Amino acid sequence: MSDDDNTAKTTPRKPRTRWILMGIAGALVLAIAGTTWSTVSYSKRGWDSDKLEHFVSWKTDYVLDQVEASDDQRTKVQAIVTSALADMEEFRDLKREGREALIAELSAETIDREALEALRLRKLESIDRASQRLLTAIADTAEVLTPAQRAELVEEWTERWRD
Repeated sequence: MSDDDNTAKTTPRKPRTRWILMGIAGALVLAIAGTTWSTVSYSKRGWDSDKLEHFVSWKTDYVLDQVEASDDQRTKVQAIVTSALADMEEFRDLKREGREALIAELSAETIDREALEALRLRKLESIDRASQRLLTAIADTAEVLTPAQRAELVEEWTERWRD
């Protein structure tokens, strides 16, 4: 018996069954998307600003210790990092607002796909602006360090993050 004969004898699914399966799949996708969006968004269970600032300051000192940075370099780098961290607060608020807007859209009587797309685009713009700000901070910090210090850090990171 060939494959063509075998397919001809199977009964096609009823359209109603297909819609039910698509509905279940859609609900699952919405649940996963909502959970993911919520998980990566700012949460009160997460670190507060002071705790995060303390950790970033400690980690920055640790990295500067590795390259034996001067006091002047430490002061400049800490100022760059503190400024970048303060700027990132805006993105925390945007995450919260985005989560609330998503919940509002998904709670509506009808689903407005255009509004959901607008939320997605705002999220992407926010991520893009945050990554630009972080890249600026990295470049500013790199300019404070000497080429030898940067090479030392690159070597350390290359060894640590080797695949």
